[in-house]
Amino acid sequence: MNPTLFTTDSRRKSTASAPVAPALPLNINGRHYIGGQWQADKPNQFSAINAVTFEPLPWLFAECQATELDNACEAAHQAFLIYREKTAQERAALLRQMAQELRAAASDIIAIARQETALTELRLQGELTRTCNQLLMFAEALETQPEGLVVLDKALPERQPPRPQLELTQLPLGPVAVFAASNFPLAFSVAGGDTASALAAGCTVVVKAHSAHPATSDRVMQALVHAIELCEMPKALLSLVQAKNYDISHQLVKHPRIKAMAFTGSFRVGMALKDSIHQRAEPIPCYAELGSLNPQLVLPELALCNATELAQQLVASTTGSGGQLCTKPGLWLLPHTAAAELLIDTAISAMQQVQPQTLLHPGIYKTYRAQTAERALQVKTLASGARADKQAGALLFSCSLNELLATPELWHEIFGPCALVVRYHSLTELAAFIEKLPGQLAATVHGYQAGLPVHQALLTQLEYQVGRIILSQMPTGVEVCASMQHGGPFPSSSDVRSTSVGLAAMQRFLRPLCRQNFPASH
Repeated sequence: MNPTLFTTDSRRKSTASAPVAPALPLNINGRHYIGGQWQADKPNQFSAINAVTFEPLPWLFAECQATELDNACEAAHQAFLIYREKTAQERAALLRQMAQELRAAASDIIAIARQETALTELRLQGELTRTCNQLLMFAEALETQPEGLVVLDKALPERQPPRPQLELTQLPLGPVAVFAASNFPLAFSVAGGDTASALAAGCTVVVKAHSAHPATSDRVMQALVHAIELCEMPKALLSLVQAKNYDISHQLVKHPRIKAMAFTGSFRVGMALKDSIHQRAEPIPCYAELGSLNPQLVLPELALCNATELAQQLVASTTGSGGQLCTKPGLWLLPHTAAAELLIDTAISAMQQVQPQTLLHPGIYKTYRAQTAERALQVKTLASGARADKQAGALLFSCSLNELLATPELWHEIFGPCALVVRYHSLTELAAFIEKLPGQLAATVHGYQAGLPVHQALLTQLEYQVGRIILSQMPTGVEVCASMQHGGPFPSSSDVRSTSVGLAAMQRFLRPLCRQNFPASH
């Protein structure tokens, strides 16, 4: 997966002008997949929405009812009793088949997703590749890594007191509730990293589809169902429920059969779900990725000759994909130097050239308009991109470090193509900023010089505030690989010890078990 696929330069072309598919694939169920069957009671329905026109698409989806949700969770539990006995090789074969079925359905999936999200065909092709690569990464790990046993301490019968044999292994937690994300209709959705890692761990999954792309979710689920059938896995291994009603989401995480939750989305919704988990008689792990400003720290030592290129990179990364990435560089910390002045001048010019962009959903667009209007009343607007009806214009704001520290609202992430420039006077001020910095998914340091102790001290300080620390690169490329960490200290995520990308994502859905005094052949 090319990590730059989602950092396209939006100055070149408005996403609204991208042609949409001329014909709509109509093989959409509009129902839930529960216990191995497509089913729905239909007292209430909602429509898929065209992201460009804001008009309903010709697909209706049943609102999940409480009884249906209960059936899905109970079926997931029964399937877990079977699936947990499958070998790592069998689980790997399933993941590989899922990737194959997604590729076979690619034309349908991409055509539908373009209607619902306004994302370009190139972006969606890249995201589908990423989705398949995640499945294949976990499959390869299952095929090549030792299964079951983690640590073995052999018995020491001659020791006083004697030591029995001790084996540390891992068990899957059980059925997992996965919430699809709005901004990645494939890679963080029905077949995304949360689902892939849970299945790899030996857990069954109940997916709550995102209401911004229900038809895409439906078509992806059809592909996964085919894979489950071909691999002769329990039919209730994976369930899909559709709903716009938030109550269903809370009922899902409260259900006693659910043993963990994985969520990618807004801080408000993620924390509301976490509060519901706290109401359970049996608490469960809550793995929520909640958003981030991903600050870009430009040090005074940044060379003047690098300022123009860095400005162009920052604007492209901020506005690429409509600024709808959780790793968007939304906060730029700049010194009072000649290089920083050139960077700002270049960024202003570049922002003014950014074409208006169609966002993923009318609701996201309306929220962006409201939040940026409020931001414009709080701070100075440095630059505005072009605007159009039902499309988001790029914006670059500016304030002092003191204003940022004194205004809690400025720490809030705005989902869309905008960023906030903050000026500082000294490295002492920058260190004070880092001390007050809330937890972040990622941060980048530009102009770093390894030979300067003060730079190393800032780097060390910053490491404790982020999940991923970067030198001289943009944060928007999140590589799918074993060493990736996509999670950070609160409030960027709910559990600083976890990641939703990379091989370690599977550990979220496993727990340790020690076997004592068992025979070696067990």
